[in-house]
Amino acid sequence: MSVKPLVSCLTCTYGRYTWLKEAIQCFLLQDYDERELIILNNHPVSINLDLPKVRVVNEPGHPTLGDCRNRLLKEATGEFVRTWDDDDLYLPWAISQGVENIGSSVAFKPKYSWFSRKNSVYLKNENVYEASWTVRTEAARRYGYKGKSGGDEHTQLSIGLEREGFLVKDVRPSYIYRWDTPLWRISGSLGADTVENRTAIWMKQNDDHGSGEPLVPGFQKDYFSEIEREERGKQ
Repeated sequence: MSVKPLVSCLTCTYGRYTWLKEAIQCFLLQDYDERELIILNNHPVSINLDLPKVRVVNEPGHPTLGDCRNRLLKEATGEFVRTWDDDDLYLPWAISQGVENIGSSVAFKPKYSWFSRKNSVYLKNENVYEASWTVRTEAARRYGYKGKSGGDEHTQLSIGLEREGFLVKDVRPSYIYRWDTPLWRISGSLGADTVENRTAIWMKQNDDHGSGEPLVPGFQKDYFSEIEREERGKQ
């Protein structure tokens, strides 16, 4: 029996305690067993969490999102890595789909993802977001993320992977990019001010940090049933 490769899911978080609970719940519900979730908490208030396959690195002081992502790459122990953003959702087949489809390619992404709108409206559209990618760890480390960057830090990695041959397939969407969360996103301020100042504003705006109590993962509502209804409606 062949051993399935380990997949390292990497989460950067800062002051998004409520939404992080949902991202962790998505990880716990995955149908692929050989996986780990590594969370880099850049906030001064520690995250208290004790779950199998989940590890928290409480390490405040990283100046930009690009720095955080590169730090997580050093922590990954899997053959593959994938971003596991703290404000998005991942359907239960997200990890297994990546492993099943990447083959000999350096990276894989589904052609389409779901995009959430207000009032539980989900739009299926072509996917450009790095949080849906499955990437060979050695390639991710070779290119890395753009330092001193936030919101566009993945472009350096993307260019390298495209050069080597990024595999894109039309498969069942497994990632939900959330437009409808009341969160301040650093990508929305690209081109304005310095990355350090934009990062400082982002940190100030996102200050839902909990109080040191044990974090309990869970959803605010049944997102997956909503997606299933949406899929049935489009058949």
